[in-house]
Amino acid sequence: MARLSELIDFEHWCFACGRLNPHGLHLDFDVSRDRAQTRFVAGPEHSGFEGFVHGGVVTALIDETMGWAIFHQGLWGVTGKITVAFRKPVPVGEELLVTGEITRKTARAIETRGDVSDSSGAVLADAEALFLLMPDERREELMRRYSRADESFAKVRAAVDAEERTKQLEHGRT
Repeated sequence: MARLSELIDFEHWCFACGRLNPHGLHLDFDVSRDRAQTRFVAGPEHSGFEGFVHGGVVTALIDETMGWAIFHQGLWGVTGKITVAFRKPVPVGEELLVTGEITRKTARAIETRGDVSDSSGAVLADAEALFLLMPDERREELMRRYSRADESFAKVRAAVDAEERTKQLEHGRT
């Protein structure tokens, strides 16, 4: 998997992944084709009931990770609908693995699924979402705002492609 912080600039205010937001989650992602994952340890400031992560923060973790499964490929979209099922309480202070993946693409939208699991692999929450692709005008506006986005996406695509070629070569040897 390619590590996004090594390939793109996170110096912006996004609550989930931006480095400029002092109250943000400061997530970083490992990505491969149609997939993203991150690790996160929630602190007491992320609590709902004491000792457990607030459901809104859990939803933000999954939403952002599913979004990066799409976004790292140079596709610009926004969450149109998300449904989260909370399976077990999500503990504060323990490392969580958050995954997101694309399940279906259409001309106007992308369907995703994601989950949050603990260190034993138990799924604590899972979700499905529909991301709506941005109109060209809005995408172009954001590309101007994030001035080196094309260059960043090209680096990510090259890293993902190189990883896939390496896996194919290794698989061919066995």
